[in-house]
Amino acid sequence: MTTPPDADDVQDTPEEPSAPAAWTPPDTGTAAAPPPPEPAAAFAPPPPGLPAPGARRTNPFAIVALVTGLLGLVVFAIGFAVTAFVQTGRRGQKGKGFAAAGLAASAAWITAAALVLATGVLDKADPGSDAPAAKGGKPRVTTLLAGDCFTGLEEDLNSVYVTKTPCTEPHEGEIGAVVTLPDLPYPGDTVLVTEATKECKDRTRFLMNNRYADDLELHIDRPRRAAWGKGRHDVTCVLRHTGPEKLTAPLTSAEWGTRSYTQLVAGDCIDDWKDDALLNLVDCKKKHRYQVYATYDMRGGGKYPSERTIEEKATVECAKRAFKVFKGDPPQHVLPWFGYPAKEGWQMGDRRIVCMFKADGAPLTRSLMPK
Repeated sequence: MTTPPDADDVQDTPEEPSAPAAWTPPDTGTAAAPPPPEPAAAFAPPPPGLPAPGARRTNPFAIVALVTGLLGLVVFAIGFAVTAFVQTGRRGQKGKGFAAAGLAASAAWITAAALVLATGVLDKADPGSDAPAAKGGKPRVTTLLAGDCFTGLEEDLNSVYVTKTPCTEPHEGEIGAVVTLPDLPYPGDTVLVTEATKECKDRTRFLMNNRYADDLELHIDRPRRAAWGKGRHDVTCVLRHTGPEKLTAPLTSAEWGTRSYTQLVAGDCIDDWKDDALLNLVDCKKKHRYQVYATYDMRGGGKYPSERTIEEKATVECAKRAFKVFKGDPPQHVLPWFGYPAKEGWQMGDRRIVCMFKADGAPLTRSLMPK
């Protein structure tokens, strides 16, 4: 079962022709080129993005700088804008106007923030929170991302609290997935527990099949009725290792190999796109061209939205998640990238968006994820 996402309700729009491949790259301003031949497999690699003769590409960092600037993600926008200015000058690409607009929007946000601070109108806490943000000095797992590791798990009826720990240090578990349940009326405690458990088991099944499987137990942090009524439908799937020795590496490191795109999680490194339905995951210390930093599911049902609608929303949502993951300091020498379902996948219930960075030139030989 595919679960709708966390904060981007997709409105049905008239269908537009879409490529038969289940993965399509974001629009970076490239001039139209003849359509690629029909792929033999369910998923096709993103096109190389070469511009048509006589056309100049729009630098992708410039686009993201504009988006993040408009959203008020100031530090992130500045970093992308600087990168865009460097690359457009070096490569003769378009996009300086987008980058400049992103900086201007960031400056406006900074000014507004200064006025708010000067008048002392700054919220100290969220009074509408349905559960404590921390317990005994440990934050609630809703503040963590899929792939984060932890120690010291504590829980109550609905909530789970842990201490975030680097995955390279001894730890006792990992956030297996974050699932957004459908935007429906509160289903009741029993139904919510049943649905959350089903979704978490489905999303973490690939992790439960590795060599640690016998010692992994599932814990679930779910919203209470009050939070649900405020639109908070996220469920956090927590995997705790109960074996005699603590973990010293991410759970994904226990099982590299092929995986479908719906099973990708933050931190996964992919050697390259292949013309088939499975992607080849590798040790991030080996050469690879893509790394996943976030995944989420788009909301919406019915007809397949236009590719442009999906690309616009995915660009914004991936930029927001990148800002959160990298805390305003994006990695260098990589390009923003994302994958999304084709029309056939959408009709079968697939809403998954995979946010990635792609090597810009030489292959990557390390993980881009913050430690």
